[in-house]
Amino acid sequence: MTNCLLCHNILTPLFQFSDIFLSRKPRETVCRDCWTQFDVISETHCQICYKPDITGTCNDCQQVTNPIPHRAIFHYNEFAKFYFQTYKFQGDFRLRSAFNTVLTSSLKKQLIVPIPVSPERLQTRGFNQVAGFLSSAKLPFLDLLIKNEASHQSLKTRTERLTSDNPFTLKDKAEIPDKLVIIDDIYTTGATLRHAASLLKNAGCAHVSTFSLFR
Repeated sequence: MTNCLLCHNILTPLFQFSDIFLSRKPRETVCRDCWTQFDVISETHCQICYKPDITGTCNDCQQVTNPIPHRAIFHYNEFAKFYFQTYKFQGDFRLRSAFNTVLTSSLKKQLIVPIPVSPERLQTRGFNQVAGFLSSAKLPFLDLLIKNEASHQSLKTRTERLTSDNPFTLKDKAEIPDKLVIIDDIYTTGATLRHAASLLKNAGCAHVSTFSLFR
C-alpha cells in the first residue's frame, strides 16, 4: 500500500481523523508521482498577475490602474483541485506540509500577511488553510486582517467576485510596515488579494505585492 497522503486519499476518499492516530507508519505528504502532477507555471505568463500562457501583460492587467504585482507557482489544474478538496474541505490538515520547500524558497525574509478566513468559516473548517501552510513551513507572518463572513468565492461568478465589496478590515491597533506580501492559496480573479492590498495600502503600506501557490 502507498505511504503518500495524497495517494492514500485517492484510494480511500473518505478521510477520517482516526487515520492520523491509527496509522502505524508515518506517511510522506506527497510522493514523487503525485508531485509531478502539480503543474509549474512556465516563463510564459503575464508579467503582472502571472496568468499563464501570456506574453507581456494580459488584457485584465492593462485595464487596471496601478495593478498589484503578483507571483504564483502552479497552475490550478484538476490534481490541484483534488489536493484542495482533501486538504481544505475534507480537512486533512496533514497535507499543509506539502509545499514547505516551495514556500520557504519563495517567501524567505519577507513580511507576510496571510488572507484570513472569517470566524464563522474558521469554526466550521477548524483551521485557516493559508496559515497552515505558513506555520508548517516555519514562516512567521503578521495577523493584520479580519475577514467578514460572506458566501464562498467558489460559489460566485467572475462578475460577482470582481464587483463584491471589500470583505476585510484591519485589526485594532495594527502596525503597518512599509513593505508587505499578501499570500493566498489560489488566485482566480485576484479580487480577494486586491481587496486586501487596497486596505493595507490605504493604511500606509507603501509597497504591497501578492503571492499564491496556485493560479
